[in-house]
Amino acid sequence: MQMATTAFLKEVLQALDKCEAVTVYLLMVWKHTIGQEKTKNHLSYLLESNQVPHAQLFNSICGRGGLVLAIEFALKLLKVSEDLKEIKTLGEICQNPNLHFIYPVVKRGNEKLVYSSDYISEWYEFLNGMPYGDYTDWFDHIAVGNKQGIIGVSEIEKLHQSLYLKAFGGGNKVCVLWGLEKMNAAAANAFLKLLEEPPDNTYFILLCESDENVLPTVLSRCQEITLGPIEESALARMIPENQDNNLQLLKQSGGNYGKLLSLISDKEEKIYEALLVQGLRAAFKAKGNKNVVVDLMSWSNELALLGREKQKAFLRFGIQFFRDAFLKNYRLNELVHHKSETGFDMDKLAPFVQSENILELISLFEKQHYYTQRNANAKMMFAEMSLQLTRLINIPKPK
Repeated sequence: MQMATTAFLKEVLQALDKCEAVTVYLLMVWKHTIGQEKTKNHLSYLLESNQVPHAQLFNSICGRGGLVLAIEFALKLLKVSEDLKEIKTLGEICQNPNLHFIYPVVKRGNEKLVYSSDYISEWYEFLNGMPYGDYTDWFDHIAVGNKQGIIGVSEIEKLHQSLYLKAFGGGNKVCVLWGLEKMNAAAANAFLKLLEEPPDNTYFILLCESDENVLPTVLSRCQEITLGPIEESALARMIPENQDNNLQLLKQSGGNYGKLLSLISDKEEKIYEALLVQGLRAAFKAKGNKNVVVDLMSWSNELALLGREKQKAFLRFGIQFFRDAFLKNYRLNELVHHKSETGFDMDKLAPFVQSENILELISLFEKQHYYTQRNANAKMMFAEMSLQLTRLINIPKPK
């Protein structure tokens, strides 16, 4: 097998050197996935040895490339061919009648039912422009406002009907389901039945950011693959040559290409940092000054007006922000990822994030993240958080 693979690659490279148009099955070529070499090798082995399980779960933070990898793997299972000399976007190559996509969506207008297929044009646009985007990016793209997309039971019922039809042209059918944790309970139970009795020649590639919110019985039917951070060497090749602070960007990205793009554009980090600094300033002023509570409530209302995905992104930013402040306080600067985009001086905050409050601060933001996932009342939740933040940030430093 190794000799055959080597010979295959030599033929491809020789043909490319001669500028010949070469069309090959994408068995060993991963054109769109950045890094993740270990996982690519594992998936290639499964393909070569004909040991692909009918259900796989890619446990991956969105920016690490799980969705792109899943799509490329699906195309290999479908034996889709691609001209190696032709450049196509991800959205273009995945338009295949045997490739089914499921992703979280919201109802538009007075619709009683909504399906992923209702958003298929937007989905292809998303894959073309933001294949390493997260749920926030997707919901922004389809302009859902403050709504939170889900995968409902009607979606799974429709999928069931589609997958039991004969594959177009024969061969395999593949379902790529992005956002498994967005599936409601009724949908999860219906989907479980589909996993237990899958149609012939059908493969499921599921993706989630965390398996904690996935039905355990669904997990038990899948072979799980966890994607780690993208290798720095692979990410480094994606940074524009004229970009300054390359090493700092790589460090801050944490192996997340979506975050790297965000850092280069500076947009989201600036917004979240400005919001958090606004809340911290109000929290410091509120000590012994009841009038400032109005500022805290104004801040919490501002957070409540964000869409849920942006609320969760803000809370994740806050967790990393306080960790970095704590590390700065104990002079572990080499471990600090934060680089202010608003001119905020973290050195001034660092002394207030110490051993007496760091665990509670992290826990506070983690709990709010959990409550947001559970659709808690945003106004009440952030109002309570602002008061708790005031108490914690004003805890006296240990003597």
